[in-house]
Amino acid sequence: MHFRQLILTSAVSAATACAWQGAHAADAASLTQTSEPATAPATGLPPADATLPTVTVVGDATHLPQSFDGRYATTQVLTREDLDRLSPADPSITQALATLPGVTISQNGGPGATAAVSIRGSSASQVAVFIDGIRVGSSTTGVAEWADLPAEAFERVEVISGPAAASFGADAVGGVVQLFTRRASNQPNQTTVSFGGGSNKTFDTQVRTSGSIPSTGPLSALSGLTYSLGLHDYNTAGIDATQPYTSGHEDGRNPYHAQDLDARLGYSRDNWSVSTFALYHRSDLSYDFLGGDDHQADYQLTTGLAFHLDITPDTQFDQSVGYSTDRQFIYANDPTIGTDEFNSTRLSTSTSFTHQEKGFSLFGLPLSGETKIAYDFTREQAFLPVDVPGGLPSRIDSAVSMHQSATLGPVTLFLAGRHDVVQGQTVNTGNASLAWAINSVFTARVSYGNAFRLPTFNDLYYPGFGNANLQPERSDSVEAAIDANTSYGTVTAAVYDTRVHELIAYDPVTFLPVNIGRAHIQGLDLSYKGTLGQSTPVSASVGILNPQDETDNTWLSRRPRQTASLSIDHTWDEFHLHAQSTGFSLFYGGTTFDDPANTTYLPSYLTVGLRASYKINAHLALSANLSNLFDRQYQTAYGYNSLGRTAFGKVAYTF
Repeated sequence: MHFRQLILTSAVSAATACAWQGAHAADAASLTQTSEPATAPATGLPPADATLPTVTVVGDATHLPQSFDGRYATTQVLTREDLDRLSPADPSITQALATLPGVTISQNGGPGATAAVSIRGSSASQVAVFIDGIRVGSSTTGVAEWADLPAEAFERVEVISGPAAASFGADAVGGVVQLFTRRASNQPNQTTVSFGGGSNKTFDTQVRTSGSIPSTGPLSALSGLTYSLGLHDYNTAGIDATQPYTSGHEDGRNPYHAQDLDARLGYSRDNWSVSTFALYHRSDLSYDFLGGDDHQADYQLTTGLAFHLDITPDTQFDQSVGYSTDRQFIYANDPTIGTDEFNSTRLSTSTSFTHQEKGFSLFGLPLSGETKIAYDFTREQAFLPVDVPGGLPSRIDSAVSMHQSATLGPVTLFLAGRHDVVQGQTVNTGNASLAWAINSVFTARVSYGNAFRLPTFNDLYYPGFGNANLQPERSDSVEAAIDANTSYGTVTAAVYDTRVHELIAYDPVTFLPVNIGRAHIQGLDLSYKGTLGQSTPVSASVGILNPQDETDNTWLSRRPRQTASLSIDHTWDEFHLHAQSTGFSLFYGGTTFDDPANTTYLPSYLTVGLRASYKINAHLALSANLSNLFDRQYQTAYGYNSLGRTAFGKVAYTF
């Protein structure tokens, strides 16, 4: 039986079982009616007035959704505590993402170097990235500048695996990464200053302050206002990014200096809220390109404004406006070599109405649902370092979408459809998911979805190498998954089958990009996250991948066929060392190929990390970590070095 047939068979079986259980419950209810109120069954079903699970919210975002419902798609979350505990040696968010199942990273060198994120075997340009709901990424290359997204700027990271175009639009083929900036809860002002340093002459300085305006005192008129501000300076001598045999290799380290600012302001009243945020990054990276450009300066700004109104207790209105820009300057120490500039901007708006239905019953089972209608508008524009006929390339995407969910007893059905109009061309996408709460512990899910990726501006317009007639890449995917929510934590297992067609590849005859590729990707994701005992958080993941390029029967490049991670921490309460915590991490990356022809082999590798922290008092804390303990030399991109053994220590003071 083929993999996809297995998943579809599972879907039919689950639907049949759900229908049987619903009918059985209805029959049982009709046979046991008495004058006394019925008690809740032992299966853990919600009461008759139950609503759909509310999305996770924090701080000033009381009215704003933060999490995609895990019953509709496989969703993994990293909290601020997770990010602090992982303590990555590289400041980018990519090192934390790599610990999640199905997520793989390839990087061209050390900190600050170009990185690519793949989800479930997708290409880097088939992953959609959002910061506080605002789409980010370069319109010229089609990928996010991951090195410009520091882990310290985010409160929460969410990875939605699988096609999600019906909810998030273009490029959500492999999945979606949602990043949520740091924010304040309703608490007094709190300021933290930290200093860190370590291997490779690395220095890290941070200042963060957040709080809220109290309801009493001279500023009581502004009660409900929350704020958060973070400043981050990171400087490292870096490593030698390339091997001597690599084209353009230059001896010596590749320094990197980055500065980040993240700010958020929110105001909330009884039935409405408004918030705004900004994330700014600037950096300078030295890289190897002997005899040519060997420096890269990045400037990124993402900002947005969001408004929420509870029209009624069951009906909400949301409006957001966002702007993101990605500027990159490529230059050389030699003043005779000119500077190239790559610049892209994206303006987006989103308007939505959401309505919940609750308090109904059908066949003796509680019935609830949610309807959401949205309109999204995006305008992209780019500047290329060469003249483009017709002026600056731009693109407008208008989309209307509708989401409908319904929960009948233990069964939840989710349907989503989206109609995009991109420069006069229409693209329709959809998702369907059926979830069954088998009991209070296990939930099974089957789903189908399709998605598309728009050609980048480089694909379309770059003189001599562009093809303005390219069509979007398209995909369809099926998935079967089961979640177990136990007292020890959450376990998720998901199998999936994805087919991608109209892949954009370069024609060896014309040297132009054309829609000729096909890919078939199958995989298995396993994950566990929980706490053993009272003070031992554990997370583990395994990803198994079969990424085939059907055009020439090769493996898709830079997609390791196996990945695994394990992270365990412990606070030593049993020795009354409540302020002392230690932990370790393991990460395994499987074999892959670096090139489409599968002639360049990248071997597997295993890294080990250690960490410890100690809270001296309520204000002062110390931490240290040792990454790649055994100094394993490995490559995720051929010819590019990765960080070796790296030590780092930090002191933080809060007042």
